[in-house]
Amino acid sequence: MTTTNKLKLLKTVKIVVLIIFVPILLFYLGIIIPEYLACVNCVYEGEMGTDIWGDEVQCFGESKELGEAFFQLVSIIIGAFSIILASLFSYNYHLKRNLK
Repeated sequence: MTTTNKLKLLKTVKIVVLIIFVPILLFYLGIIIPEYLACVNCVYEGEMGTDIWGDEVQCFGESKELGEAFFQLVSIIIGAFSIILASLFSYNYHLKRNLK
């Protein structure tokens, strides 16, 4: 496979990964993080937190534990996609540099 074909394939893969990554990142930054941060300081049973959008969030029992687990899961997914994208961009840079 020639270098130009590798670059074309790499560009296609980068676009597909970015199309998947951007909506997940927006969901993470817009919904998951504000709800998680609303419940960080809640320690008593039955408390309600307020996120940055002004919405009331239930911060007790299973909903708090589920929110923390969901936050950790999506954080790992975002981290994995970030590493994949960094690797793809680095490999792309390496191929372009060797092409010249």
